[in-house]
Amino acid sequence: MNPVVVHVVRPYSNEHDYLAAEAWTIDARSMLLVDAEALPADTAVLFDVALTDGQKPIRAEARVIGPVAASGGRPGGLRVRFKRFGAATKAFIERAVKLKSGVEPERPSRPEAERPEVRASMTELETLATPQPPAAALDSRLRQRVPGPVAAPLNREELLARLRQRRQTG
Repeated sequence: MNPVVVHVVRPYSNEHDYLAAEAWTIDARSMLLVDAEALPADTAVLFDVALTDGQKPIRAEARVIGPVAASGGRPGGLRVRFKRFGAATKAFIERAVKLKSGVEPERPSRPEAERPEVRASMTELETLATPQPPAAALDSRLRQRVPGPVAAPLNREELLARLRQRRQTG
């Protein structure tokens, strides 16, 4: 069964305002999708939370736990348990959980005074970017393999024809 796609739009201009107002909706393993329509329990959903500036701080795959009624001046919605999400969503969820626990979350951008110094030349940057082999690799008698160009297989056209046929037949 295909998952149900749910788009939630919240009236905040940035992530900071969203967290300040609705961090209470986000837990480490679940989330309340404010004002989302009710769906049957255990329904698979793909959802995102969009802000008015177009940012989508949360994109995830989840399962429906159930509807939550509005109470205590807080809106209701649909409670979901996270199943899968990317690194950016994980970082945002962690910020929300820290905020709820009273720990001030780190801001995504640092003030000028805290930014790392800019190096004087590209040569210095290239030296820093060149990966250095670990000490164990230097002692090893194994040769470091450097990836190179890959030659096309001899039956390339036959393989491409098969792939095109699969795509057409679905």
